Amino acid sequence: YSYTLRLGDTSPIIAQRLSEWTGHGPFLEEDVALTNIALDTFGRAKNLLEYAAKVEGKGKTEDDLAFFRSDREFYNALITEQPNGDYAKTIVRQAFIDCFDALFYAELTKSKDETLAGIAAKTLKEVTYHKRHSFSWVMRFGNGTEESMTRLQNGFNEIWEYTGELFE
Repeated sequence: YSYTLRLGDTSPIIAQRLSEWTGHGPFLEEDVALTNIALDTFGRAKNLLEYAAKVEGKGKTEDDLAFFRSDREFYNALITEQPNGDYAKTIVRQAFIDCFDALFYAELTKSKDETLAGIAAKTLKEVTYHKRHSFSWVMRFGNGTEESMTRLQNGFNEIWEYTGELFE
């Protein structure tokens, strides 16, 4: 229960952060891309929280777990709570999460728990796209202007300290 809950709690927090860019991204196609990534991530949260509720066996639903707990009852990774900042910082945070998720969910597909393995298989397909998207922006910022590189580096410096928790 706790393991699945932690996975489920991390997803809606980062999805909410990404959805904050809707209507505020650098251009329309990017608004749509981040919105779609957020929707994929909300879907993963639904599946994981639904399964956590089932495992707990106390008659709760995924909505009970997502919306009717205090902030202190969530077990999400703190990297997901970090403010978006400028677009480069958001992209750095997302690149770290996408890279971790690609590796993590690839391994979780091998789980003996068939439900988690199934969620992981669906997630892995989505995360492959997410990673390609975020890494293309990292390259764009890194190979762009001096300002874009500085913003990328500043985002990296601010977010890096939160990556270790992903491995706990």
